[in-house]
Amino acid sequence: MDSEVLNTASVSEEVHAGELEVESNYIDSLEVMSSSGDIMRELENVGELLTKVELDLACFSEKLLNLDILVMHVGARESDFEAFVSEKESTIGDSAKKALEFDLLSGILESEVKDLDNFIVTLRVEIDNAREMTISSKHYGEAFEYMQEKLTDCVKSFDQSLEQVSEMRVQSNNFQRTLLTCSEGDKDIDSVGNGYSSDLNSKIKMQTAEQQRHILRMFEKSLARELDLEKKLTDLRQSEEILKLKLQQDIFYMEEENEVAWEKLFEAENSAEVLLWTSKDFTSQLQIVKFNLNVSVQREAGLRSQCQELSKQLTMNNVALRKSEGMNAELVAKLTSTEKQVKESELQLFNLKGSAEKQRESLSKIHELEELVCHLKEKVSEAEKRADGAEAESKLLRHTNMELKKDSNSSTLETVNLLERQLRETDVQLQHAVASAEASQEKQSMLYSTIKDMEDLIEDLKSKVSKAESRTESAEEKCIILSETNSDLNDEIKFLRNRMECLDASLHQAEETKRATAKDIGIRTKLITDLIMKLALERERLHKQISLLTKEKKFLLKRLQHMSKVIL
Repeated sequence: MDSEVLNTASVSEEVHAGELEVESNYIDSLEVMSSSGDIMRELENVGELLTKVELDLACFSEKLLNLDILVMHVGARESDFEAFVSEKESTIGDSAKKALEFDLLSGILESEVKDLDNFIVTLRVEIDNAREMTISSKHYGEAFEYMQEKLTDCVKSFDQSLEQVSEMRVQSNNFQRTLLTCSEGDKDIDSVGNGYSSDLNSKIKMQTAEQQRHILRMFEKSLARELDLEKKLTDLRQSEEILKLKLQQDIFYMEEENEVAWEKLFEAENSAEVLLWTSKDFTSQLQIVKFNLNVSVQREAGLRSQCQELSKQLTMNNVALRKSEGMNAELVAKLTSTEKQVKESELQLFNLKGSAEKQRESLSKIHELEELVCHLKEKVSEAEKRADGAEAESKLLRHTNMELKKDSNSSTLETVNLLERQLRETDVQLQHAVASAEASQEKQSMLYSTIKDMEDLIEDLKSKVSKAESRTESAEEKCIILSETNSDLNDEIKFLRNRMECLDASLHQAEETKRATAKDIGIRTKLITDLIMKLALERERLHKQISLLTKEKKFLLKRLQHMSKVIL
């Protein structure tokens, strides 16, 4: 649970990073929109070139219509010219006039056809340039398709006009052939008009003066008509210039409207592209969020398994804690028993110390006794010495006594008694000293044996005390180790409980962030769908406006053609 919360927190951070990326993409799209000014200029250049081609084709078609009318007039004058040539001696003025008109009109037609050939060359170059520019703008989508349609329409109209020009060329060649066949002599094709005029002049000279006058009048009339035609031509040119100005103004206004429409269209396309990019970013973010959700679900499963393992470890740790607590109680009991033993041993030591002090006192007494014994020994040795001296004296006394007995046999009983008494006293003293010396030796041996026994007891007690101390030290070490392990286990339990709480909180946060992200995604998808609908409506409106503008343009072109026809 906690790991899922952490994962969802990371997901929210990634979503925030994704939003920052969307903002950066939007800034890039704005930069693209700023750089789209160059694209607009390129498209404007292509559009201007295509409009120029369309206008040139319109002028070309108008010229062809005018030339068709001229060809019809020339064809009407051709029969009159043939009639004039066949009637060599006729005096009809109208036929001569019509023949002259045929000559002039056929020359005008030929020059116009040549001009059309030159104009075709320029038109072809312009169409090729327009084709290259439209091909270079292939990556502009709908604008490219629109320009391609316009170019195909221009090419079709150009092909049709080429066919008409070829037909006119054939007809002008036919007219020139009729002039050549009807003229006298084998003259060159370039001097057809001059030869024909000289032939007409020779024929006019051969006619009568009345015919000449009539022809002069006709020439005057033709000159007046030419002057009238020139005036009409100037008026027509002026009206044509006015119409051109109006056309230019209409074209300017239409171009402005087209520019506005194109700007709106490009803005709509740019906004559509931006929205597409944002929708793509949102879809990619949705995929990332889904992927992160799947990863978070997997992590949640892994964390749940880890939580289960941790709960198992906790149970194991609790069991181990219980065992350690039992061991701790046992060790505490052992410690209490060892402490009791230590106290008992201390009492024994105290008692031993008391007994040792008593022994020391007894030892001091023994030393005193030993000193007494030594003193008694000295006294015994002195008594022995004295006894030896007494024996020696007694021997001397006996010897003297014997001598006295021998010498005087008159020794007194008193001296003998005294000497016997002294000997008896000395013997008693000797016996007492010997008995006291034996008694002191026995006491000394007893004291030595008791001292040895006390030393053995002291050593045993020392060994017991050292064993008890070692046991107490080992028990204290075990207690310290158990207390440390107990504190470590308590710390681990606290850490695991805190981690469980953090994981629960993070899971709760992850669920809340999931809900928030789902809500944000729903709102953004709704916004994107609304914007796409608005873009579709705006595109349809612009398409309708462009179609209306094209219809108006075609209507104005037709009106201009009609006005030019009326003027001609």
